[in-house]
Amino acid sequence: MLTWRTAVIVGVLILAFAVVAPAVRAYLDQQAMLEGLRADAEVAQAEVDDLNAEVARWDDPAYLVAQARERLYYVFPGETPYRVLDPEVIEDPALQAEAEARETAADPLRPWYDTLWESMTDGAEEAANVVESEDAETSPSADSDENERLTDVDFGG
Repeated sequence: MLTWRTAVIVGVLILAFAVVAPAVRAYLDQQAMLEGLRADAEVAQAEVDDLNAEVARWDDPAYLVAQARERLYYVFPGETPYRVLDPEVIEDPALQAEAEARETAADPLRPWYDTLWESMTDGAEEAANVVESEDAETSPSADSDENERLTDVDFGG
């Protein structure tokens, strides 16, 4: 059976554990956070080293020439530049426009008013193209008809 002395010792031990446990837990959390921050610092330092190496490469004249040739398509005087196009990569503009139209129509995150506005502007462009082609076909002096239309406008003055 427990005596009052053992009960007091057990009570003191429980109280000591209750006081020390949060501090130990905070210490262990801080140590884990510190390890994570050290790992992040190592990654950031590696990135800085890579960027410094990239900057140092630009000091090399051969690298500058290679980059000018590759990125800007520069050639030396007397050289004939050739650009090879892969037919599998180049797409037909009409097919590309259809694909873009399907992509925008299938975009679920696009607001309804953007779709509405685009349909209105596309319709207006098509109507303008039809009207222009009809005017060009029906009247030989389409420019003079346009000028007459503009001069016939009454501004209520």
